[in-house]
Amino acid sequence: MLIHPAVKRAPSLIAPALLLPLAAFAGLAHKLPASLATALDAAPLLVFGSGALLGLYTRRARLMVGVVILALADSALVNVGSRSVFDAVALLLPLNLAVVVWLGDENPFAGRGALLFAITLLQAAVIAVLLNPQLSPVSDALDVPLASSRLSTWTGLSRLSVFSFLAALGLLVARFFLHGQTLAAGAAWALVASFLALDGVSSGGPVGVHFAAAGVLLLVGAAWEPRQVIATDEITRLPTRIELMRALRRLTTRYTVAFVEVDDYAHFRGEHGVEAAQRMLRLIAKRLRRTAHGAQAYYCEGAVFAVLFPRLSGKLAIRHLDAVRIAVEDVTVEVSVAEPPPASRLVRAGVVERTVSVTISAGVAESDKPGEDPKPVLEAAERALARARAAGMNRVSR
Repeated sequence: MLIHPAVKRAPSLIAPALLLPLAAFAGLAHKLPASLATALDAAPLLVFGSGALLGLYTRRARLMVGVVILALADSALVNVGSRSVFDAVALLLPLNLAVVVWLGDENPFAGRGALLFAITLLQAAVIAVLLNPQLSPVSDALDVPLASSRLSTWTGLSRLSVFSFLAALGLLVARFFLHGQTLAAGAAWALVASFLALDGVSSGGPVGVHFAAAGVLLLVGAAWEPRQVIATDEITRLPTRIELMRALRRLTTRYTVAFVEVDDYAHFRGEHGVEAAQRMLRLIAKRLRRTAHGAQAYYCEGAVFAVLFPRLSGKLAIRHLDAVRIAVEDVTVEVSVAEPPPASRLVRAGVVERTVSVTISAGVAESDKPGEDPKPVLEAAERALARARAAGMNRVSR
């Protein structure tokens, strides 16, 4: 049954209509019941923790990084509270949320996903450095007027911070209406809640309740965003060749692709059985999954894998694959092998346990320019793999 787009977007509009007034009421209330006050104090930790765990479990790097950004902002304002830190948080928070939404979901611990975390932590370090009194001129620059001084009559944020919020909000709203991304809507409302938090703290109001609301709004947007179903091989647990083709079509930068094949796989499977051969494929898949520099491994068919290296030259890709090839030489599985038939019929043939291993060969090809047809690159990688096999196997060719 088809669902109207307006129905899909409803939660991203209903949630803020409920949460923002409740957060404002809690922030303005002078005296709350003890149990409710305790719950509000624990709300940020609960929201940030559950959001980070959900992002990690579902491999939604954007959600995870967005929640970490809100958590760092809340922690900086509560635990430090200096004007320079306040201005830095007010400037960087909206820009970070906007950038996070525009990036695709990545593995949180590899490639761009890991890079997002590194940049977030680096910004936290920069804010810590701003506490140095010798850098006060830099801190003062954050409060430079970009508009009329009349802005100070309705907000305690610097002009540069207000401009940052407006620019980020415009980008998120455009993303939502152009592409229908509920995460963009959630991030836009999270910006509104964050602005209320910062504006409140500048006048001595509470921070955590608005940041907690921002985290919930971000979670709602992420939860209602449809996840792309990834075709995965049951044995190796790697994405299949169709996912490789999708990834190649999405790339807008130069890349290197490699085909990797287990040497003499048919002989190995015939001698040691299907179960041992499948165990070996799973172990090799683990090694390929650990290939450095944000590479993504795929399972094609039979004993053939593919490895995609975005933004990496063929020369560097060969180095990484050669390291994997050497590591695979140490991969072993235990198999049962029947002993030769005894000379006497009175003695029964036995079975011995043996440790066996394999080697791999790889062929590498590099794209000539961004956005080109991937078919010639894949064919070049297949030819390079054939050369590696013809040269004696257990090697990487280009």
